[in-house]
Amino acid sequence: MPNNHGKLKEDEMYLSLNNKKVANLSPNLRYMLEEMFGALEVDEVITCTQPEEFIKPDLLITYKGKQMGLSMKYGTSNLMHSENIETFIPFLRGLGVSEETLKTIVLYQFGDGTYDGTGKVRVPIEELKYRMMKQIKAANDELNSNEELIVKVAERLIFQGVNKDAPKAEAIYHGDVMDGVIVTRPQIIKHIKRKNWNYYDNLHIGPLFLKAHARYIGKEVVNEKYRRKIDASWPRLLEDITYISKTYFSYTPISKRSREDW
Repeated sequence: MPNNHGKLKEDEMYLSLNNKKVANLSPNLRYMLEEMFGALEVDEVITCTQPEEFIKPDLLITYKGKQMGLSMKYGTSNLMHSENIETFIPFLRGLGVSEETLKTIVLYQFGDGTYDGTGKVRVPIEELKYRMMKQIKAANDELNSNEELIVKVAERLIFQGVNKDAPKAEAIYHGDVMDGVIVTRPQIIKHIKRKNWNYYDNLHIGPLFLKAHARYIGKEVVNEKYRRKIDASWPRLLEDITYISKTYFSYTPISKRSREDW
């Protein structure tokens, strides 16, 4: 779930878009929407909803009957996805990931030498990374050598989520109502396909680092179930999407981007 500050930014964006005429939007919001929908007509009205269930889009924005999901990020937030290890492993297995790599992911998740989190001694993350260095390297080699695999994982972890029937996030916006950076799904996929991702030491798939949601080493256990959740974060998210926004075309051709005659 987003933190309170992030939720306030989502609420502010919702109030700034919902039932507003295009002509009355700020230049920043018009540009954001044109990256998603193409050229806008000034007399059209934008509608917007905030999904109540936990899905990838924070806002569902509709223009002329077409709905697109927007995922919002703010500040240092770089968490893209969280799900139970019990559903993530079968997902990867279905994509053809080897059992050896799947075992490495589970051992890294629990950090106690077991595949179910029942070990009595939980190892701190830096020590765990050292102990599992060779296994992590082998897993990274496999997970980042197949472009199709990386794209399918990115689709789930960034855009779709666990529920295949839920609306997708079609764009990520980092910022607030006044200023921000937007990148669309096609831009991110192009970026993922054009890079060699096998250079991080951390356990990762493409730009996404994998880690346990909670380890509870030397601290009070808030919720033991959190140890079974695996997180995917995107380090340097703002820097990367700023680069992506300037390098790859979005949904909208240059000829249909923001106009100066409004």
